[in-house]
Amino acid sequence: MLEAPTQPIPAILDLEQAIDELRQTIQPLIDPSQEKSWDGVQLKRKEAAILQACLQLAGHCIAILIYQLVLSQSVQMSANVRATGKAGLHYTSEGFKEVTISLIGGVEVRVQTLYKLARKARKRKGRKKKRGKRGKKNGQGFYPVLVLLGISERTTPFVRSYVTQAATQSPSFEQARPVVAWLGLDFSKSRIRRISEAFCQVGLAVRAKQLARFATDQTAAGTALKGKRVALAVDGGRLNIRKTHRKGRKRKSGWPGYKADWREPKLLIIYILDEEGHKVTRTDIPLVADGTLLGLAEFIKILEMWLHQLGLSQAESIVLLGDGAEWIWNNIPTLLEKLGCQPAQISQILDNCHATQHLYTLGEALFGATAGKAWAKKWTKKLKKGKAKALVSEIKHFLDNKKNKDQETVQTEYNFFLKHQKKGRLDYADFKEQKLPIGSGAVESLIRQVVNTRLKSCSKAWLEENAEAFLHARCQRTVHKWSDFCDTVLTFGLTPPFTS
Repeated sequence: MLEAPTQPIPAILDLEQAIDELRQTIQPLIDPSQEKSWDGVQLKRKEAAILQACLQLAGHCIAILIYQLVLSQSVQMSANVRATGKAGLHYTSEGFKEVTISLIGGVEVRVQTLYKLARKARKRKGRKKKRGKRGKKNGQGFYPVLVLLGISERTTPFVRSYVTQAATQSPSFEQARPVVAWLGLDFSKSRIRRISEAFCQVGLAVRAKQLARFATDQTAAGTALKGKRVALAVDGGRLNIRKTHRKGRKRKSGWPGYKADWREPKLLIIYILDEEGHKVTRTDIPLVADGTLLGLAEFIKILEMWLHQLGLSQAESIVLLGDGAEWIWNNIPTLLEKLGCQPAQISQILDNCHATQHLYTLGEALFGATAGKAWAKKWTKKLKKGKAKALVSEIKHFLDNKKNKDQETVQTEYNFFLKHQKKGRLDYADFKEQKLPIGSGAVESLIRQVVNTRLKSCSKAWLEENAEAFLHARCQRTVHKWSDFCDTVLTFGLTPPFTS
């Protein structure tokens, strides 16, 4: 592991001096006579030292660029126009303040830049009050130039993106530290948490803005899915959400207690099928994943927005995949009709693995554990051959005899298979002939990657807003949209650039 410097390195704002310092550091490292005996361990140490020196040079170069950008008159003018702060707040200039920015290689640069602070708007006319007597602060200030350049949390855009990627993809914030150290950054766990949470919260704000725009102004649908065979898979996961006790005694650690409850995040994935019914994973092909734990209504809004933007109604065919959850089949088909999709376009498919699980549950209820497994295994093969109607008839026969080990379970499973058989969701032989998938493995994999490996584990409970933000961010990473996600975060809140 690369060891980041424990103390910040002051930026060298002279390129030639920075290069000379690198040369002095590198020269002994590349001299083979410096060591009496060489082996893999020695070479590894030299590699790490050379990499660290080069990272520091890169940090000095970035420091020079940032320093010049902050002083640039054109950048300052653009920042005053494009970085306007939050709508509805009155900002006053607080003069120039010094800001320390962390760069790769452990380098820090200090810059003087304009600071604006939100205050209560003046209600009366007259002479402006002196500095320090201008009214109560709203506690919301910003540096226009730094906002324009995507600098926040005292870090550069690249560092923010990298730290957030490490924090969202690593099993924990602590395990993200060695990943961040590869940039020569000795960030604490709490700092990694602050940077990543703030970054992902902006990502949520971007999506909220998109949803608000879609709700008020539904422009023409997109054309990304025109003439394509499209699969839409949805499912739910499970994670712990904590609610902090605002009242009562604090624990010995000094922290207040909390209550944790299980919540179901709902996830979606939209992808294109090739001629063999396999998922197309090329990055130039639309591939969308998203999710929320804010309930079914919010999930439907998000799904509708994505399907509209992609132009789902123009697809050649649509495959809806899901397990037996009622919320899927009671809401998603209705949404597809609302978006203009015709019934002939849509194939509703119950996940075959889920159907198999129900067969084994049914077999045990009919005959017991041993004989039930043999019965379920036989009908699993028959179901794939298109014998769904025969299965329902046989279950009805057993149900009427009333000699089953668990009559209540048999009734429940009969209702389950009858409902899906009538809707055509068990016609697996026809689906395989049409080269359509019969399993919802894509969304199951999404849940495993997005929820189970990061958000759900022993003794891990999230605040709702942070869980929602990380859920959204991890979805973008999973479908190779991380770069686009970062670009929208880094430009959020800026007005479009002026073009003549």
